[in-house]
Amino acid sequence: MFIVGNIFLAGVGCVLPSAVPAAEALAAGIWTKRDAIDTEQLAVTVAQDNQYSPDLAVAAARLALGQAGHSPANIALALHCMMLTPGGRLWHGAPYVHRQLGAPTGRCLASDLDAGCDGMLVALELACAYLEARDEDALALITAGDCWREHEVDRWRTSNNPFGDGAAAAVVSRAGGFARIAGIASFSDPELEPIGRGMDPFSPEREKLTGPVYLRTRHEEIVDGERIWKAVADDVRGAVTSATGQAGISLSDIDYVVCPFLGKQLTTMQFLDPLSLDLTITPWEFSRRVGHIGPADPMAGLDHLINTERVGWRYILLLAHGLGGTTTAVVLESTGSGR
Repeated sequence: MFIVGNIFLAGVGCVLPSAVPAAEALAAGIWTKRDAIDTEQLAVTVAQDNQYSPDLAVAAARLALGQAGHSPANIALALHCMMLTPGGRLWHGAPYVHRQLGAPTGRCLASDLDAGCDGMLVALELACAYLEARDEDALALITAGDCWREHEVDRWRTSNNPFGDGAAAAVVSRAGGFARIAGIASFSDPELEPIGRGMDPFSPEREKLTGPVYLRTRHEEIVDGERIWKAVADDVRGAVTSATGQAGISLSDIDYVVCPFLGKQLTTMQFLDPLSLDLTITPWEFSRRVGHIGPADPMAGLDHLINTERVGWRYILLLAHGLGGTTTAVVLESTGSGR
């Protein structure tokens, strides 16, 4: 278990395209009434054809750096998370973010990180460990973003929860910030790997498949779905117990919870029910107008709470689970220093 020292979130930022009402998708027949009932989604954010996720991530990073009051010159680590690669196969997003921000050449380690929808929180845990070994003025920048293009992923039907476009960023520092990372814990369960792959074996035919991805089809191939979801729930409870234990608090001390934007049914089943928590302590009204961005969800929700709603809080819990079987919980403690 990694014990966090004095590591802080110094800034967060989020950039979202305009939202498209879910009712329009329902009327057009590209979304089902069953999914509309289960998710209670009102809208999703959809990027224009000339908007790209790496540029949204750069814009979010500039917002986070501005809130933190820090220069890109101090970035020692830049981690970028994305599910799709708009630069084509073999392309990497982190160096693009690095270059666009003008972070120092030669002194900033820039790398992509893929942990599915848990990417940003896994990146946060790695950033904490990295900064512990750096000078106090060193910063870590974490970015994530995706735009779910129609030819790659059917945003309305790939899962029962629709996907939204957008990006988020966080600046991590040893020198101080608006929130201390009071606890952080990740669980990895490789038995959950088939959730994202289905049961088909590797094959040349599989590698040549084209057309949009339908995660729902892969999920339906899982023989023992009940066991899989029980394992996810156990991992959520385990990660939260570890993170709150590090922070020296109980779950009842948490003021807000931010987890992936999966619609009402999945958010409740996967994250809230295992912890006996209610949807009202999440940024639900925000998430149901955005859709599932991907790894950016937790930081996008945090940005909304502190920079848009400006809620009063002492502890916020960030949660995520990624295809592949990683689950991360982060306890943030307000420093009272504002933004």
